[in-house]
Amino acid sequence: MSATVVATGLEFPEGPVWNKDGSVYVTEIRAGQIRRVASDGKSSVFARTGGGPNGAAIGPDGALYVTNNGGFNWNNGMPIGPALDYEGGRIERIDKNGMIQRLYTSCDGQQLSAPNDLVFDTDENFYFTDPIQRNPNLRETPGNPTKRPGSVYYASPDGKHIHRVATNLQHPNGIGLTPDGKTLIVAQTFAGNVIAFPILSPGRVGEQRLFGTLPTGSFPDSLCLDEAGYVLVAGILSGGTIVFAPDGKLDRVIPSEDKIVTNVAFGGPAFTTLYITESGLGRLVTQEWVRRGLVLFPDRQ
Repeated sequence: MSATVVATGLEFPEGPVWNKDGSVYVTEIRAGQIRRVASDGKSSVFARTGGGPNGAAIGPDGALYVTNNGGFNWNNGMPIGPALDYEGGRIERIDKNGMIQRLYTSCDGQQLSAPNDLVFDTDENFYFTDPIQRNPNLRETPGNPTKRPGSVYYASPDGKHIHRVATNLQHPNGIGLTPDGKTLIVAQTFAGNVIAFPILSPGRVGEQRLFGTLPTGSFPDSLCLDEAGYVLVAGILSGGTIVFAPDGKLDRVIPSEDKIVTNVAFGGPAFTTLYITESGLGRLVTQEWVRRGLVLFPDRQ
């Protein structure tokens, strides 16, 4: 499969979200904003969130929901810890006019640290990951985790309810649901693996199990699933998208020009197009996939 470059000059892009009009929302973590890339490749700023907008998804109400990590400090184009003006992580809702609403900044009195990615379920609520904001003095790197845990939360899109679902995770990052809605898939960046939780009821999960381990030298960032349950994981530092079969076995690796592949999401008229963020090169690229992506809200895809 060959890649097509859709947009360039992006400031550490993440969270691609395809729209029915052919445009794509892309978060720019370093710029603290959301950019809208039109079908002709022209782009404009959709919303200026500040902080570090990361993962994104369109909710059941048609608004854009964004995990904001609060902002990073940067060194040689890579995040190395919280920004000097870091004020904590948050979940934001952005309406069609680009108006921003902060939905959540804490849970049970504890400040959210660095929300990373989210996924809606068929009950129209969402799960999101929150790794602990990294401290460069602790020498935290992929493959060398600290003991500070990250967590997964469950929240309603109206801003009225949030609770912790799981904790003690090693930098939880990408998150998704299997086609039957019975399993929650979570990437652990610093552990170099993907884990799975059985969903006992909405917002309540059972004991985690190992789903799949990435090849040596590759660490998982965000992920998506296709309609058959294949899990496609952006492999940061490895220059590719790692694909796992529904049983967790390694299926293939889709190579990219950039080593810093941070996100992969489905879109396009047939919903078979992969939108991949190459954050080192500041690009959004596309590749075609063999099946449709998993569609949660058919009326919005």
